[in-house]
Amino acid sequence: MDDIRELSDRLLELEHRHRRLQLTLAFLIVIIGSALLMGQARPPLDRPLPPTNSTRPAEAPREGVVRAESFILTDDKGQERASLVTDGGGSVFLVLFDKNGKPRADLQVNNYGPSLNFYDPNAKPRVAIGSTTLVASHVNKDGIVERNTPSSIVMFDAVGGLVWRTP
Repeated sequence: MDDIRELSDRLLELEHRHRRLQLTLAFLIVIIGSALLMGQARPPLDRPLPPTNSTRPAEAPREGVVRAESFILTDDKGQERASLVTDGGGSVFLVLFDKNGKPRADLQVNNYGPSLNFYDPNAKPRVAIGSTTLVASHVNKDGIVERNTPSSIVMFDAVGGLVWRTP
């Protein structure tokens, strides 16, 4: 009887950990999504910019549209901190680097759909959120097989082993 109670307690604790992990991931997704959406706001063009005390020369007039094959963001030392690039296959990648130049997060849209990935300081994947490949998901009421991009959340340990996955 004690074995059953101990097993039940361990299962309950595991369920609590799982729920906390889900809530943490949901919170992170909301925060990251909010930050990305806030970055999309454009300042009004009719209001003058506030004066600055920097020694930088006056800025050139801004263009309404900028077109490029890639954008590289560097810090004041010239080190790459972020990049926004496309490849020949139609995929788009936004990669964020730490101060050591290692990728720490990326957002990508490829032929399988979007995904958000987080990496540890050694550039090893730790969390992947997003779509994988197309698979038949179900037959609709008209008897037609509908195909969807399955989404998943996958967590890895420091050596790349699977820690948790849903679905």
